[in-house]
Amino acid sequence: MSAEPRTGPTLRQSMIMIIATSFAAFLSGVAALYFVYADRAGGGAVDWLSGREAFLGISISGVWTVILPALGVAVTMPAIVWLQRRFFPGTEGTGIPQAIAAIQIGERPERGLMLSVRIALGKILLLSMALISGITVGREGPSVHVAACCMHLSRRFCRFHPWLVQRGLILAGSAAGIAAAFNAPVAGVIFCFEEVGRIFDKQSATAIIRTVAIACLVGVVFLGDYEFYGSSNSGAGLPLSIDGDLGAWLLELRQWIAVPVVGVLGGFLGGWFGRGVVGGSRRLAPFLVANPLRTGIVLGLALAATGVLSGGSSYGGGHDQAERMLETAAATNAPIAIWSDPLGKAVASFTSLISGIPGGLFDPSLAVGAGLGQMTHGFFEATIAPGIGLPEFMLIFMAAYFAGVVQSPITVFAILFEMTGAYGMILPLMFAAALGAAVASRICEPSIYEALAASFLEAKGVRTGPDPGTGTRTD
Repeated sequence: MSAEPRTGPTLRQSMIMIIATSFAAFLSGVAALYFVYADRAGGGAVDWLSGREAFLGISISGVWTVILPALGVAVTMPAIVWLQRRFFPGTEGTGIPQAIAAIQIGERPERGLMLSVRIALGKILLLSMALISGITVGREGPSVHVAACCMHLSRRFCRFHPWLVQRGLILAGSAAGIAAAFNAPVAGVIFCFEEVGRIFDKQSATAIIRTVAIACLVGVVFLGDYEFYGSSNSGAGLPLSIDGDLGAWLLELRQWIAVPVVGVLGGFLGGWFGRGVVGGSRRLAPFLVANPLRTGIVLGLALAATGVLSGGSSYGGGHDQAERMLETAAATNAPIAIWSDPLGKAVASFTSLISGIPGGLFDPSLAVGAGLGQMTHGFFEATIAPGIGLPEFMLIFMAAYFAGVVQSPITVFAILFEMTGAYGMILPLMFAAALGAAVASRICEPSIYEALAASFLEAKGVRTGPDPGTGTRTD
């Protein structure tokens, strides 16, 4: 009786595989770190153009503080749209739908439409332009896309286990992109299973954890072991344990009423935002194909108008605004936002997302949630949930709204905990995220990433059924 032939990699090949994937993970971390610096440079550029800071001793004042930031986004948007359509097809959107689509179709030549060196370089270039000009985009989606490209391309250097080629490498890249973008390794691992893979892949778990650890290590070396939104809200929490008088404890528990109410409200708003992005993207796609430059000009003017009407608060991804709101809330328990802040950010994020330019939605969505929390806290504290603090209320609204947009509740509460270190808020965030995602699922079905992945495959003419070359299913 003959022995079964070996189908897996040899020990030498396994060592080469570990080295190749580790180097790809390192490159993923470098890309995420670069996006951090590009985002900071964009914030500095917008502050200079808006007259809030001087640059090389030069200050801008007067009407130019309104004209120049608006002109920046108005000019850059059509430039990115044109460059993307002309030289970098496949870089459309956040990048997370492309990672999902690549897993859905399996190891086929069509994966080159989603994962390649050209696409990774194009993503880096075009997102850099968007971040530096102040266009309202996050950096987590492109971090995922670039990391997925790096991990997928590492298979060229050695023989991999079949499950790594099919799913594991892309899952690992997706996890590394999220983790390194926000210094949130746990949330990165959760996200790759909950949203990108939609199933726990035990075989790939070791490779995913190693990739996340290496990618995060790059950021920690240069930026320190930091919380994305700082540690000022690490002590936030809602009362739960009985401590002393039963009557006083029951009165304190009224703060928890905000959790289900905000969970439903945030999920409703986030769900409609996601549905709007999916529908808007589909309606705008033919115009972007037929007249990319003209459509880009219209979108750029829309971003400029939003920036002017919002007093400049719509510019940028939103990290700085959300962090400033959270830090001020922790220090003073007083809001600093006005209604134009979350509304302007939501409109600008919507415009950027439907344009299909590289850019994510995490930062803008969290900034919108923080702004909505600031604007509605006074009403809730006075009528619905007496005694609830502003930081706690903001975190609950951020979780509910963000979960409504992405419908990934486990990722949402995990990433907010890692971003703030607010251990005492884990349970409220869990409930708010779960409710937000449940409400949104009734409004936007399928979820935003799943719908955009399907639209991307349809636009590229790629089927997710049987592979014509092998006759095997890939969906």
